[in-house]
Amino acid sequence: MGKRQRRRNRQQQPKTTTTKQQQQQQPQLRHLIPSTDHPLLEVVFKPDVSDQDKALCLDYWSFVQPGTWSYKVAEIGATPSVLRTVKASCHADLLTIVCSDCAGPKTIHSRSDMAATRKWTPDVFPSEETVTDGLCHDCQAAAAEQAAQEAQRVAEGHRQQNRARVDAASSWLREQAGRDFPSSHPSVVNALTLVSMVDIMQRRGTETIGPLQSLDYSLAASAEIDVEVFRSLYQERWICPTLPAATGDFAFDDDGTVRGVYIQQIPWRLAPSLGGRTAAHREITSLLGRMPISRADEVRQQVHNLQAGMAVAYLDGLLIRTYQEEPVPEHRLPDAYETFLGALREGFTLGQLIAIAWSAAASAVAWGQRTPGLKPGNVSAAAVTNVGRRIGFLHDRRIEEYDLPNWVARPATLGPALRFLEQHDAEIEALSRFLTLKQRTEARPLETAGFDDAMADLQGSQTDHTMESFLDDLRAGRRQEPSGLAITYALVTPEGGLEFHTAPVDGMRDQVGSSGAGVVDRIWLPSPSTVHAYVAELVTASSESPNPVADEMLRLLDCHDGPFHGPISFFATSTLTPQPQSLDEDQREMLRAAHEVARGRIGLQG
Repeated sequence: MGKRQRRRNRQQQPKTTTTKQQQQQQPQLRHLIPSTDHPLLEVVFKPDVSDQDKALCLDYWSFVQPGTWSYKVAEIGATPSVLRTVKASCHADLLTIVCSDCAGPKTIHSRSDMAATRKWTPDVFPSEETVTDGLCHDCQAAAAEQAAQEAQRVAEGHRQQNRARVDAASSWLREQAGRDFPSSHPSVVNALTLVSMVDIMQRRGTETIGPLQSLDYSLAASAEIDVEVFRSLYQERWICPTLPAATGDFAFDDDGTVRGVYIQQIPWRLAPSLGGRTAAHREITSLLGRMPISRADEVRQQVHNLQAGMAVAYLDGLLIRTYQEEPVPEHRLPDAYETFLGALREGFTLGQLIAIAWSAAASAVAWGQRTPGLKPGNVSAAAVTNVGRRIGFLHDRRIEEYDLPNWVARPATLGPALRFLEQHDAEIEALSRFLTLKQRTEARPLETAGFDDAMADLQGSQTDHTMESFLDDLRAGRRQEPSGLAITYALVTPEGGLEFHTAPVDGMRDQVGSSGAGVVDRIWLPSPSTVHAYVAELVTASSESPNPVADEMLRLLDCHDGPFHGPISFFATSTLTPQPQSLDEDQREMLRAAHEVARGRIGLQG
């Protein structure tokens, strides 16, 4: 570019600026329809619209009176082109229809929008300024923006509240996990529920159960009872709620602190105070074994309660599923339950009750088919009556047993309860045998019992080892082999096994003392006084190996010391000499019976 051209540009620049300023100072031309004297509509163009497009738009919006447009769209041009040009170039303000909020005119973008106002008729379209019911476009946008801001503010408040609740719930769960060890044994129903939980968790390989509302079975007869049992177990510190959980599973006070949880909505686990997974399962599993024999009646009553409920469910389901009858009337359900419960207490089995219920239902249905005019539910009520009559008739008569169908739900606690009763019966038998043998052993004349064996043991206990030879062996590091007359003794291992060995007394002492510092302590049992025991002394904490079976055996033999660790031996003795002697047959049988009772009480099988 040359100097002459640059000079020309500088000369023209002020003139161009002045022209623009003059254009801005000129009043803008308004396009009012139908006339400037009586304007009803104003066409507002977007910037940089050509004169040709403006003329097209003015023809599009032109009218003389409301209700009739001056030109049809097809008269202006091709319909798609006209509509596209109008939409891109302008909008129309209805000057006599104003917004109720800002008092601005209502904006429309097409003739369809005009028709949507329901005022496009000569007698309806207002000639004077009229406030419309709705808001204008700008006010609607402003209201929408305000509503969005308010929704955002509310959402942020909810997020903050939810974060605070999450923190409060997490803190509360940590507090629950740190609660103390349970201070008392649970009730029978609670103990059965705990054992059922352990069985289910072990079978599924998990450490939690629930939520209860997601289970397709019940633990203790019904969903309502399950809730009450879990509430009791939580209050007694046997179980605690755990994750995963949502804030909706917790109940909060007004200040945001956790008041509690909804029992049915959250998973549960064994209390951490019970120890790790294996230790907790062992602790719960041994609950049934630690139940005193006197509580067997409570367990049997719970079994009867569960089985009576199952029998009622079978009768009701049979009438509905097989015979398409009405369910048992609600006012007869307690009668059916009490009838089945009374029969179980009198010695009927569940299988026999299922057979009776099947017969009673079939008889009631047959009666209903030959009796016209019965009301709904009469047949089902008659089935309950038939059950009572058949139970009364079938006393002391042989009854077939039917299997319970799979569609009848079985509460999870029924299995552990039946297992406990089976163990209880076996324990009663073993305990009776133990007491008989214990009494027989104690009743034998002590002065004559094992006289020859005592003298032989006393003579055999004399060894050729002198103090000098003992010291020589000790200095040389030589281990003295057990010597002396061999005796037959019982050894209870920490794993719960009972073994009978025949070895010298020194070997028995070495075997028992190996779990400690090689030193043993003698337990003088008061009853029977002809059996004593050796336990390890000076057992360090690192080498402790509990022996709960032997501890329980010692309690059966009226020794309540302990607990003891490592293997424990039992041997015979007499009033003639304190030397350990061989156990006779009665003493061995007594220890076998005591061992069976002890294993059953601590929950070991086999």
